Amino acid sequence: MLENQKKEDKKFNRILIISFSLLVVMVVSVLTLYTYGCETRFFYHKWAWYGKKIPCEWACMNGDNLQLHKTAKVTYNDKTYYFCSQHCFNRMVKNFMEVAMVPDAFSGDSINKADALIGIKQKGKPDLVYFKNAETLIQYYASRK
Repeated sequence: MLENQKKEDKKFNRILIISFSLLVVMVVSVLTLYTYGCETRFFYHKWAWYGKKIPCEWACMNGDNLQLHKTAKVTYNDKTYYFCSQHCFNRMVKNFMEVAMVPDAFSGDSINKADALIGIKQKGKPDLVYFKNAETLIQYYASRK
C-alpha cells in the first residue's frame, strides 16, 4: 500500500512539474512576443515582402527604408507621401527634387516617389527601391534571381 502511494505521488509530481514547465514556457513566449512584437513583425516584413509591392504606409520616403511602425501620410503638391517623422517631411520640403524624385530601379526612368511602386532592394535588408509600374518591379526581381 505504501509503495503504491509512493508511485502515485511520483507520477503526480512528474505531471505537476511538466505542467508547470509548460506554463512557464508559454508565459515567457507570450511576454517575449508582446515585448518584441514590432521587431518580430519588422524582421518578417524584410523577408516576406521581398519581390512584392510594399504597402506605402510601411515606408519612409525620405530615408528610403522600411519602418518598424506605419508612417504618417502627408499630402504635398497634390501628391501623397509617407514619412516616419516631421524631420523627414521637412527635409523633403527643403530638398523636394532630391528627395521626391528617384530613378526607377530597373529602367532608370525618373519617377516621383508618390507615384511609384515600392519594393525591397535586398532580402533581409530594410532598404527600398522604387518602380514606375508593375512590369519593372517584376523584371527587377526576375533579374536578381
